[in-house]
Amino acid sequence: MFLKSKFLKHNLNSKLTRSSSEIHLEREGRERIRRISNAVAGVAWRSTLLDMLWISGPVTFIGATVGYYLGYGHLPTIGTLIYFFFFGVITSLASVLANIFNNYRHAGQSRSNERNLSQVIDDIPELIMQTRNLSIAQLEGDAKRREAATALLRKNDLSPDSVKLTVKELMGDDESAEVLGDIENYRRIGLRTRIHDLVDEYSPHIDPQIDALKEVAPEASQLLRERFHGHVRNLDAGVPRNEDFIERIMAAIEQEDHLLMTLDDVQQMLTLLFELINGREIPLLVFQYIGRWRLAQAFDHLEASRARYRFRQATGISRLKALTVYLAEASDTLVESVPPGLKTEDMLARSREAMNDLAQRIETRCRERHPDRAALRADHDKLTNAIRLFRSMRDSFDLVERQHASLVRAQERWERISKETSEKTPQLRWGPGRRGLRISENTISLDNQAKVNVCAQLAPVIRKLYAYPSAESLMRDEVPHKRLILDVESAKNLAIEVAVVLDPYVHLSRPEVQRAINSSNAADFSAVEPGFSAATKAALGAAMSKEMVDDMSRSAHSLAVALVKHYQITLEPEAIDFLCDQYGADRQALEILGSNTSRAVARSLNAPSHTLPPIGSTPRPWYRALVQAKQVLEHKNRHHKHGDGHKHHTSSKKQPTHHNDQNISR
Repeated sequence: MFLKSKFLKHNLNSKLTRSSSEIHLEREGRERIRRISNAVAGVAWRSTLLDMLWISGPVTFIGATVGYYLGYGHLPTIGTLIYFFFFGVITSLASVLANIFNNYRHAGQSRSNERNLSQVIDDIPELIMQTRNLSIAQLEGDAKRREAATALLRKNDLSPDSVKLTVKELMGDDESAEVLGDIENYRRIGLRTRIHDLVDEYSPHIDPQIDALKEVAPEASQLLRERFHGHVRNLDAGVPRNEDFIERIMAAIEQEDHLLMTLDDVQQMLTLLFELINGREIPLLVFQYIGRWRLAQAFDHLEASRARYRFRQATGISRLKALTVYLAEASDTLVESVPPGLKTEDMLARSREAMNDLAQRIETRCRERHPDRAALRADHDKLTNAIRLFRSMRDSFDLVERQHASLVRAQERWERISKETSEKTPQLRWGPGRRGLRISENTISLDNQAKVNVCAQLAPVIRKLYAYPSAESLMRDEVPHKRLILDVESAKNLAIEVAVVLDPYVHLSRPEVQRAINSSNAADFSAVEPGFSAATKAALGAAMSKEMVDDMSRSAHSLAVALVKHYQITLEPEAIDFLCDQYGADRQALEILGSNTSRAVARSLNAPSHTLPPIGSTPRPWYRALVQAKQVLEHKNRHHKHGDGHKHHTSSKKQPTHHNDQNISR
């Protein structure tokens, strides 16, 4: 009996602790939403009332008495004091009434702002989850199982049973699943010594399986290796972003082609929106030169050319990724999935192989006596879309070469003007002073007014996504009610709306902004789960955004490479110390970069920094397969229509059926 009461007491305490924690999150989240809304609509009128009464009462009396004495040499009469008193009271009441009326007029706007903020913060995490589900639903077989397990493995707070599930899905080994589940139990209580014992005992059995998984799922392989050694990623480090996702969405807007973006890009854009609304500030580093105007003009031209070149490079690679992802999402192709970190050459090879297989399959179907018209039309449409994406990628790769030539000319102009001017080559400056080459720091963020405006524009768009579910998706005796329903087309349209709404405030179309966002990690919102209220999601979103530690080392190293390679500026020891101390850059990498002469490093400019694989022209067998499929489909349609018309004619004349069959066969 004592044990039972103690157990009940423990459960009650744990429930109360969990409940109080959730209540605290609710309270903090609601306060955050209300604070943003009130900051725009105005302050409460009670504080203004007290201020007015204080100013019109004692302050006015003291001021009137002192002023009257200084002006007339004696104290004011009772009548004069009564005059000043009622003058202050009436003025204060008029001011208070005007303030109350103003706050009353803005009360509706404040409630509307709060409602829009609550809805966007409440629905965006749900939309992210639905987009992830749509992306995984388009995969098939082992690729679908691996991607689902990888999505689960990204969560830091997995239970031991969840870790076992992911290992079974990824490796299909019950023994390895039990081992990693035990390691997770020991990790939660800090028993590192038992983790080391299990790693030493089972490394010969588990390491080869993790290495084999790396070929098809590199991210899952890395996460499993970390779990096997008892490590999980820190929440403040965030998660890597999908590179160039903004560029693909902007290209889809410009060319009105949704195939140029992927569902992963939609998920990344919604995550960025949730970060910015919850107060995320993303650092932005750019060069700034102050000095002679000719040198400054050449510097600006070179920096613009370098930005355009990098943008064209990213465009070409993103077009290739869009093609590969399309083939992976299309059913029955050789591309099962596109794991993160896949090389450009591998993506191109897989895409070519899949398109060659599609063309051969179409030709084989066309040679059949009675081809499956539905399957033939589906393969024809898939190959048509793939060829359109392939040609878009090829055009982007051609633009990279032309932009590289423009970059070389801008760099030569910078060198020539640097030699002609009497001023020595500019150096990286820090500390006091104005002239020279400096690193300008800025942030990408939304202020309170921008958050309210963004949510006011997106809330009506999200409300249109609410609809009644189909009867097949309802459980027995379930009362239907409106819920968020997302499909592929509406998800991509939503990403476009988000990009269009955010662009005036954070300038997503600028290359330097896209580079800064790509080089930063996204906040980890895996702790946000379905069923949480808007206040809880706001509190968790704000906490995750504030806890993010921005790693600026990659941006600093990129700027250092640009200094040496494009501007031919030698990295002095003081400049290396500044980049390492200020931005956490890798000292060893900067010292290697600084030890080479700027002229020697600059010679590599004549070749692109990231060599893109050769594309060539579109293979003719692809077009030949499309022509054959079109001929077969049109011939079948004409044959079908002719047969129907002839049957109708013979039936009207009461002719025998066998005679009609002979005419059709003939």
